[in-house]
Amino acid sequence: MLNKIIYNQYFNSLISKFTVAFFGILNSILISRSLGPALKGEYAYILNIANLAVVILNLGIYQSYPYYKRQAKQPNILAQYVNNIFFQFICYLFIAIILSFLIMQKVWIVVFTLIPIMVLSRQLSFIALVENISLRNIINIIDQFFYTCILLTVYICLPRNINVVIAALYIKEITAVLLIMILFKFRINLLKVDYKLMGQTIVFGIYPMLTMLLTTLNYQVDVLILKSYVIFEQIGYYTIGVGLANQAWIIPDAFKDVLFAKTAKDDAKRDVRFSLKVNVLISFAIFCIILLFGEVIIRILYGAEFVHAYPVTIIIFAGTISMVIFKLLVPIYNAKGKQRISFIILLISALTNILLNIILIPQYGINGAAFASVISYTICGIAFLVGYIKMQKEG
Repeated sequence: MLNKIIYNQYFNSLISKFTVAFFGILNSILISRSLGPALKGEYAYILNIANLAVVILNLGIYQSYPYYKRQAKQPNILAQYVNNIFFQFICYLFIAIILSFLIMQKVWIVVFTLIPIMVLSRQLSFIALVENISLRNIINIIDQFFYTCILLTVYICLPRNINVVIAALYIKEITAVLLIMILFKFRINLLKVDYKLMGQTIVFGIYPMLTMLLTTLNYQVDVLILKSYVIFEQIGYYTIGVGLANQAWIIPDAFKDVLFAKTAKDDAKRDVRFSLKVNVLISFAIFCIILLFGEVIIRILYGAEFVHAYPVTIIIFAGTISMVIFKLLVPIYNAKGKQRISFIILLISALTNILLNIILIPQYGINGAAFASVISYTICGIAFLVGYIKMQKEG
């Protein structure tokens, strides 16, 4: 019985995600305390721009991997993907260096040079997840622990400086790439780049990429719009609520990772139902905890200067249950080739989010942004659930 628990994929993934969540919260605390509300807001703004660019420029290549692996129509598919991903990295790095010399502004140099590294890291991490979820989870833990050590050193030894915190992020992303390459024994041969496969995966990845873009916009467009209406200090408060909500999604993310691996083989209907029931209950329990003890939690973790983040945190957490449903059902939509449906749902949700942000932020500030997110999350979650039920009835 004990062996079954220890080697269960959900158990391993949950342990990994809880560990990563612990380090994620600790890292958020160290970054926030190292920067303060204003610089934390500026840091979040820069990172959001980079994240949106990464989602677009990865071209959805990695999201096609479960589909091609499941079809098993091409030999050496893993090696071909790794070669193609590194070819993409080199192209982006070359463009980033040129743009950095042309534009010579700190914010944009950071964005340009972060993008190739983050694209490579995300693509390799997903490939590793499909190949060996347990080993990928171990790599995540090691990388997060190393990042925490760097941030702790920065917090203890250095004055508030956004450049140092950004440098730590570079090191974290590079470390993740190196660990994956070494532990998975991936080999690169740029002479064997498969341009035909790259074209096929880009075409396949258009909908997943746009879906991920719309998802990211749902999470992050509010920060970009807030920049036009509030000061960085307010954005700093807002990102505390968003950051805590992201950690609350760690548990469904653990289940989602397992579902990505399982749906690369079959529909995994029982796993999907089990995952939905468990995660909805857990998310509701976490919301109740934040509602009752959120102010105390923020004061203890982030310090008194961030306690103003409590109201917006409650609002954001009200939308977590809906996004849990979305997160758990996305693997099924992708594995069954239903990217178009995912895209339509997320398009409606993202457009609703953007429209509501434009309407609510000028009047209600960061609370308006939070309300916009909750409404769009709810639309997204319900639509994905209804679509999944219909999909199962059709067989």
